[in-house]
Amino acid sequence: MMIRKATRDDLQQIVDVHLAAFEGFFLTMLGKPFLRKMYQAFSSEQYGVMQVAIDDEQRIVGFAAGTLAPDLYFPALRKKMWFAFLIAAIPGIIKHPIKVLRKLYYAMFYKGDKPATLQQTALLSSIAVLPTMAGKSVGKALLADFEQQIVLAGVNCLYLTTDKHGNDAVVGFYTKAGYQIESEFTQPDGRQMLRLTKSF
Repeated sequence: MMIRKATRDDLQQIVDVHLAAFEGFFLTMLGKPFLRKMYQAFSSEQYGVMQVAIDDEQRIVGFAAGTLAPDLYFPALRKKMWFAFLIAAIPGIIKHPIKVLRKLYYAMFYKGDKPATLQQTALLSSIAVLPTMAGKSVGKALLADFEQQIVLAGVNCLYLTTDKHGNDAVVGFYTKAGYQIESEFTQPDGRQMLRLTKSF
């Protein structure tokens, strides 16, 4: 297995990995066009970081996505691509109008939920691994590589957010890798979240 920077040609496989790894999640409800736009941005826009794990048959089996500067990345992305994201979200709006429109309204103001106590910090938005590759340390390798990417970019702290409840395996994965729970917060929809950080 190897890990490399994602390219535009990888987007379809990246979306397929997301759909397999995050069945039933909100972003999955938005559909393939929206996911493709989102991961395209992580792979090509300024401050975006998008790495993929490739198996011996050159298939993408996992990815890590995030940004070196969430407070700059997300506002710039909204300004540049808001209409493209809205169009891409139409299938999701048709299927789940109330839920999707509420989330899209929240997304208009999203800046990455960065810890107020930290100034220069990168965000790990997502790690996904094909369920068939579970237990093969793909996620661990992607996390280590993502950390290396932000250190090489001159950023000395990384944070992520994840669900507080019913999520022990994920929280355990990150705490075992050296992350600490920095704070808790509640999203506008009532979803309780943990914010974890790690300094380098």
